[in-house]
Amino acid sequence: MRKIERQMLQAIVDERTHWSKDNTRVECQGHYADIYLHGHHIAHYNRVGMDLKVNNCGYASNTTKSRLNTLINFVCDPTCNGIFQKNWEWYIKIHGDTHSFPDNTWVSV
Repeated sequence: MRKIERQMLQAIVDERTHWSKDNTRVECQGHYADIYLHGHHIAHYNRVGMDLKVNNCGYASNTTKSRLNTLINFVCDPTCNGIFQKNWEWYIKIHGDTHSFPDNTWVSV
């Protein structure tokens, strides 16, 4: 895990109202944390319900995948959840089941 990703998670845990570093931003309000990458809203996390929704906003980049996997590993069991790429296509594993990752669509993890 990269330093910026550790700081991103710490901002969520600390419930900071606003944190940003380089291309990543976290905004917390009440029980919710919204995560942005290059200004694009890539994740929504409900700290009380432990609900996580992710979206690549149409950018299937390694940085987007890394930020989303950091959040997924924080909330879920990383051995059976996460995003990976095969033959240029993104896939998401949720509770051990693999699905195509839809571009620019919210996915509940």
